[in-house]
Amino acid sequence: MKGFNGMKGYDIIREPDVVQLNKVECSDVDVGGAAVEKVNIVKNLGVNFDSVMNFDKHISSKIKIAFHNIHNIKKISKYLTRASVERLIHGLVFSHLDYCNSLLYGLHNFQIQRCQKIQNFAARLICGTGYRDHITPVLKNLHWLPTESRIQYKILTLVYKSVSGYAPIYLQTLCNRKTSSYSLRSCDSNELVVPRIKHKTLGGRAFAYVGPALWNSVPREIRESSTLIIFKRRLKTYLFELAFR
Repeated sequence: MKGFNGMKGYDIIREPDVVQLNKVECSDVDVGGAAVEKVNIVKNLGVNFDSVMNFDKHISSKIKIAFHNIHNIKKISKYLTRASVERLIHGLVFSHLDYCNSLLYGLHNFQIQRCQKIQNFAARLICGTGYRDHITPVLKNLHWLPTESRIQYKILTLVYKSVSGYAPIYLQTLCNRKTSSYSLRSCDSNELVVPRIKHKTLGGRAFAYVGPALWNSVPREIRESSTLIIFKRRLKTYLFELAFR
């Protein structure tokens, strides 16, 4: 994947494993007479893409900003109402944690839990809960989806927009409905074709695979929602019940 910043070009190599990456030997790349420098990390639309696609630097960057903002909100929280604190949290913390979070699907649980800890800090600040108290009742009280569920929510929303014709064409082409010359129940249930993949490490995290797979896993009633607003409401309720059952 290549990205350009002014006259500078960068070439990032994506491999499913660091060991495999170390085996790759690449010479300099020339594009239009300009040398493309090989680097381990490139930034595109505010997201740090690393060579092994574990988004460690990206997550660290977002956590640093979010934690800094939580710390500043905590300083003035005693002068604010709970509703005001919650609005600040959504505007200054979740705006960073949720940005392009669909890219984090399929990462090791360790990386997801790093983001979850920031959400837990924010929840405790709003509710005034001690750090030794169990966090699950706090999240349920706020009606917040856990980090992993928020990622699924983002992906499924993109799929709904794709199958409804609201998303860009390049996303719509990745979401194809099941069709058959036979009368199959799956063809009438608004399910999508899940492509076969060779490597679960990266292929299993691609939108072309994850989107249809998650879409087929949610109840038919949700998939057949008539509007995006209804879909989001039903989906959040479903994921919330799934997370806290």
